[in-house]
Amino acid sequence: MTAFLIALGGNAPAQVKAPLTDPMMKLQGLDGQIYDLADLRGSVVLVSFGGSWCARCSTVLRALQELLVELREKAVKFFWVSVERLEEIRNADLKRYAHERKVMFPVLRDTGKMVFLQFADRVRLPMIVLLNKDGRVDAPVQLGMNTSAESYKADLRARLNKLLTMRTEAGQ
Repeated sequence: MTAFLIALGGNAPAQVKAPLTDPMMKLQGLDGQIYDLADLRGSVVLVSFGGSWCARCSTVLRALQELLVELREKAVKFFWVSVERLEEIRNADLKRYAHERKVMFPVLRDTGKMVFLQFADRVRLPMIVLLNKDGRVDAPVQLGMNTSAESYKADLRARLNKLLTMRTEAGQ
């Protein structure tokens, strides 16, 4: 395990033990498809972890929708991952939640929090994980949202644009 930084939404970063290389991120979407994020090498990937009960997660989803529209011509893939158990929210209710928020990217489930726990030792939402074109985590992972939606979106936009301009290891 390698130590890396987690940004606490405007607070000082904290050291956390987590793997930096090739995280395992294979999850089923509400559409029934299995998404293996390792298959997306060559694209920048943004994974937002949240829950339907999380008020800040709805704000983040709106910001991500706006970023998705802005970056639609770029090699960026967005995913929203619910960390709720099936007993907490059924797929039909989660689909309705995503539809009401006009989510235009795949909604995945991490009911056992097996993917989530690669990046944090406890649930604190929302959490954003960015992967570079090589499929590696771009630290820091962002936990929480202690800034305005516009500042949050501007920070993510800057990070995504930086990752989009970076060369891959294979391309160097």
